[in-house]
Amino acid sequence: MTTLAELQRALENPNARKMLNLIAASEGVKHGYNTLFGNQQFNNLGAHPNIRKEFTQTDGRKNYTTAAGRYQFLNDTWAGLRNQYGFRDFSPQNQDLGAIALISGRGALNDVLKGDYRSAILKLGPEWASLPSSTYKQGKRSWDFVNKQLGRDVGGARQTQQSKQQFSPNFIDLKSVGIQQQNKEYQPQMVDLEAVGIGNSKQNNSFQPELIDLKSVGIG
Repeated sequence: MTTLAELQRALENPNARKMLNLIAASEGVKHGYNTLFGNQQFNNLGAHPNIRKEFTQTDGRKNYTTAAGRYQFLNDTWAGLRNQYGFRDFSPQNQDLGAIALISGRGALNDVLKGDYRSAILKLGPEWASLPSSTYKQGKRSWDFVNKQLGRDVGGARQTQQSKQQFSPNFIDLKSVGIQQQNKEYQPQMVDLEAVGIGNSKQNNSFQPELIDLKSVGIG
């Protein structure tokens, strides 16, 4: 368990402050530490307000939340932090410390402190529904939003694009590589792969399918 003193030291790290600002921006809070779910404002920071609000999930189902504060703590979550660290109120300082404690609890604090925000975000999706790594049935931010907030490309958007490129099927114009005669109308043709230098010349007479690396023969 991260101690209170360790949480306080972590708050002095500018990378931790950046992460907290990102979480608050992702949650879309308009009243900072005094924000209820749905961007209503409350004034008493003596304790978590524990006000139950209804919302509709992205799958159309109704749900309820007690999220409040700059980092939208659920009442049960805050109760656990209060018992663990002895927080006496819902003050801005304690909210900051509580958020750092949740980051640490997900094993992401070291990532945050060294500025590896992408690794941290991938771990924090189960904690904050607004992060792009979240699997909750709620609206979430894009990696482009994250990059804009941090003022740098943390790799999420680029990684997604590279994955799409890597796993997208390639359609090859066989005519362009000399494997098909020009026809006025498209007709499927049987191609002698051995004749165009593809395949095993020593294969037996019975048909056996082969896996061919098209790049190795100059295709694709």
